[in-house]
Order: sequence, then structure tokens, then C-alpha cells
Amino acid sequence: MNASRSVMIARAARWAIATAILSQAMLSTGCSMLPSGPFVREPDPEGGFFGWHMQAPFDTTEGNTVFVQFKSQRFRRDLQLMLMEAVTKEINMRTPYRTVGTPEEAAFILEGNIIVDSKNMIVEAPTNLPRQLSTTMNVWIYFRHNPPRDSEKQLQPTIIIETLPFVPEIGQTTLSSFVQVTENIAKQIVDMMEKPWFDEEDLQ
Repeated sequence: MNASRSVMIARAARWAIATAILSQAMLSTGCSMLPSGPFVREPDPEGGFFGWHMQAPFDTTEGNTVFVQFKSQRFRRDLQLMLMEAVTKEINMRTPYRTVGTPEEAAFILEGNIIVDSKNMIVEAPTNLPRQLSTTMNVWIYFRHNPPRDSEKQLQPTIIIETLPFVPEIGQTTLSSFVQVTENIAKQIVDMMEKPWFDEEDLQ
């Protein structure tokens, strides 16, 4: 047992000595496979790494503050507040934009209007009670400069429609379904705030 252990220790010592000698020889001749860095690269003005982005690109050349405001034409209580909170969290978490409390502080204004907030039955149980339902929200979105440009004054709203099924028998409620719907819509709104791959010259 002791003899085999001594052999293993001797082999490890020989490998360490050989590695040290080889490394010294490579360094003395200028042949090294290791980086001698640090390497300096000019910053990409568009962000990312040679045009590739780990995160979505957002255009902040004209400002990075956003005022978020939502209204509702429906009578479901505080739904617009839920949506505004979800959108604000998504903007602050995923984008270089920062939300502000008043329009005077903002370079951009994000406005929304809830047009539809309906609940519909999909499957009815034999007891005449709903087994599966769905919630639907229809939101009109405006994202403009502050003050708006002439081309933005006549801009038509972007319409987002989100539908989510839920099952009361497993504990899902109308409120929890609407919370999930608002979170999904908030993600879509922030996705649309990304910098497009084209500009107005490309469309002409």
C-alpha cells in the first residue's frame, strides 16, 4: 500500500517538474499559448459585441426617461393600475430607460387605454358551473416623444390583445388570470420598445 502511494507521488512530482520546465522554455522563446492581454477593443457604438447583443437594443440617444400612464374604459376596478405597475417593472428591469413620476421629467410618454376586459366561459361542467374560462384584454398603446413630433400626432395606436384560459377547479381565479394577462401584455409592450432593425430611409 505504501509502495504504490510512493510511486504515485513520484509520478506527480515528475509531471510537475516537466510542466514547469516546458512552460519556462516556451516563455523564453516567446511561444506561449496563453493570452498576454488584456486585449483592448474599441467600444461598439450600437452596444453588444461586434453587432451581437446579449440583451435587446434600445435607442436612448434622445433620452432615457419614460412617463407611463394607463386609462380604462371598462368598469373592472384598478385594472389599469395593475397594468401600469407591470409595465413600469418591466421597463426598469429590462431596459436602459427609467420611469419618472411626471410628464415634465420624461423624454418619452407611454400611454395606454384598456378597451376590453372580458371573461368568457369555455367549458361548462355537468352541474351547470363553469369548468374552464378565459380572460381577454384589449389595450391600445401609444409610445411617443415628449412633446410629440408632427409625425406622431396622427399616429394610430398599437393594439395588443391577450387571452388566457384558467380553471377555477384547480384554484385559479379571475383575479389571478387578469394578473397574468397584465404581465404578458407588459412584456409585449417592452418588446415593442426595442430599437427596430430598420429606419425611415429603409421604408422609402
